[in-house]
Amino acid sequence: MEAVPLLLSFLALSIVSMDLALSIVWTRRAQYKWSWALIAFTASLLGAVVAFALDQSAYLAFTGTARIVLHYVWEGMMVAVSAFILVLLVFAINWMIARPMTTWEKVGAFIAGGLYLGVSIAWFVVKLPIFSLLQYLVWTLTIVYCVFLLLYERKSIKEKSVRTACSTLIIISFALLPVVILAMVFSYFRSFSIPIVCLAYTIAELVFLFTALAHSEKKVKEEHPDFSYEAVNALYHITEREFEVVKLIKKGLTNKEIAAELCISVNTVNNHIANIFSKTDVGSRIDLLNLLQEASW
Repeated sequence: MEAVPLLLSFLALSIVSMDLALSIVWTRRAQYKWSWALIAFTASLLGAVVAFALDQSAYLAFTGTARIVLHYVWEGMMVAVSAFILVLLVFAINWMIARPMTTWEKVGAFIAGGLYLGVSIAWFVVKLPIFSLLQYLVWTLTIVYCVFLLLYERKSIKEKSVRTACSTLIIISFALLPVVILAMVFSYFRSFSIPIVCLAYTIAELVFLFTALAHSEKKVKEEHPDFSYEAVNALYHITEREFEVVKLIKKGLTNKEIAAELCISVNTVNNHIANIFSKTDVGSRIDLLNLLQEASW
């Protein structure tokens, strides 16, 4: 049973890593003003999960003084990152739903983060169960605040992917209530609850990112013309034969294979490709494929 939190943390680690990669891709496509907050939140969550995994690994691998020292190091790192995530979460939710925050709400977010940090330090020093309980209470109240905002503002959100993410977060938050209650009542269960909660919310973020990327891909296709001779000729003035070569290059065929496909010589293919490169102002097949991809053809 002692290895279960570690296994759960490794699973959460793999999903958070995927979230971070997808959030970077989505940010470069979407270019929302608040998208940087998603990357910061995911990177911070990754740091917290790594610290938790290292803490659990140290607990299983070491004994005595080494275990105690490593526990304080990794848990201290996890607490510091968690306090930052708590503050960022409040801001990120408001930015995501395009809701301007009042000064008191901003101050309240920092107070919550500072309170969590202070309670965590008290737990390190005194080891009274009440401080451990207060850690979970601060986080729970913050999540309740965020869920309340999502419930209140969900219908006014125009972006479909954001509405999907909000609905997913609300469902997951309610589904995690038994886990949170068990963690508050039974201190032993708290080591299990941390990776479970992280895993649940990283899955929610994964749903949002997949939905957002699919939506942005659809939007890009709607905004750009199809890959047709007329569209390419209008931009680069290539001939019909050159367009046939471009299509075969896009399929990944070699010059020799293109020659066989079009029943022409390899030298003729080389000449066509040279003309295509000149007209599109590229220097290689890779550059040409990147150009086609940027044009969403």
